[in-house]
Amino acid sequence: MQRIVLNDNNKIELDTTLTKGQIAKFNSLLSELVFKNGAAYLSIKHLHGALLTRSKDMAKSIVQAYRDILRTYLVTADELGVQSEHDFIRPIGVQILLDHLATDRPRRATDYRASAALLAYIIAAHPQLAMIASQEDKNLASFKAGVIRRLKSKHQVCQLTGQAFGPEHEKHVHHIVAEAVDPRLAADEDNLIVITGGVHDEYHAWINTIPGAEISRPTLRNFARQKGYSLDWDKSATVGVA
Repeated sequence: MQRIVLNDNNKIELDTTLTKGQIAKFNSLLSELVFKNGAAYLSIKHLHGALLTRSKDMAKSIVQAYRDILRTYLVTADELGVQSEHDFIRPIGVQILLDHLATDRPRRATDYRASAALLAYIIAAHPQLAMIASQEDKNLASFKAGVIRRLKSKHQVCQLTGQAFGPEHEKHVHHIVAEAVDPRLAADEDNLIVITGGVHDEYHAWINTIPGAEISRPTLRNFARQKGYSLDWDKSATVGVA
């Protein structure tokens, strides 16, 4: 397998088994690309390019044949609020379909995988998706900052040690479950704890001494127990207690 090489124009050139005609069909995908809630949807009508069929009807027949595994990724035009006689599908659904086709039709496996790669590039490079992602990132950052300000204002003592905050004990907001582990909890108040900077540093240093340990709720509980710190911050431990 050839190594990936970046040229002087900061672009990657890849060999493909697809023909110019097959690649040209991908342009029709963009003509009815629909965006909703930050996600892209492809028209079933124009999947003949991605599925490498000679006709649109043949592509629709393939989708129908694999409908059971694609059901989760299919949506109607009404659900998207657009006028169309055809259903739509999430790009990940097409990727899954191409993977199945590569397995079920090994003779064309290379072509199907090449199609999947091109589809991934088209979606990743689409400027509107990039704009949506950028705006969502800004919105999340703003919301997260608001949550952190609110928590800092609410807590006047460290939730682990009970130490009052002050010039020598600054407030830090720690993610109980790391953002890298579960980004969905990045701005969840139940996943945030206000502690002193010293304890924050102590916790991370302690974790680094444990091979394979990750920033999680059980890990923080173990740390608190070993250090004799409070566990009152752990709301999950009180669930079901009368």
